Amino acid sequence: MEQETDWTVLTTINAPRWPHVTGDDLEGWLTGGGDVDTAALQAFFYECDLGAQLQFLRGRHIPVERALATLDRHVRPGFPKAFHFPLDVWSAA
Repeated sequence: MEQETDWTVLTTINAPRWPHVTGDDLEGWLTGGGDVDTAALQAFFYECDLGAQLQFLRGRHIPVERALATLDRHVRPGFPKAFHFPLDVWSAA
């Protein structure tokens, strides 16, 4: 069941260029369940603002470390090596 904390993230991810993604989809990909939609994960890590990301993670009880592991595995390989995502900078602080 989608939670209120999903709204900002999901409206960003579900811009017209992406297929519809639910909070449950995103939670599954971030916690290692099912086939991953790399483009939707990229939208989460790159296009959603940090506050929305953190709100989603907290609302779904997903540790930031787990999200970073998913970022490393599925999204980071498609970006330049020195690129830092907002969640990287926040977790290093």
